[in-house]
Amino acid sequence: MKFLKILYLVFAAAMLVDLITSFYTTQEVFRVFFWETNIWWYRLYKLAFLLISVAAFWDQQKRGKLNNQ
Repeated sequence: MKFLKILYLVFAAAMLVDLITSFYTTQEVFRVFFWETNIWWYRLYKLAFLLISVAAFWDQQKRGKLNNQ
């Protein structure tokens, strides 16, 4: 399970970097799963995945602490 916690954390870091770099681009349209979308929808998509992966990481952390007691 430790690998899964690290995977969630790496995924969250990648989403954060991609979200931050999207603010420094001049593109108005991004391609997400074969669809072209507005930059703000793309940023919301990245933010949602970031929050989901951070929540999953915290859940794994809590489970690990409960199992160690």
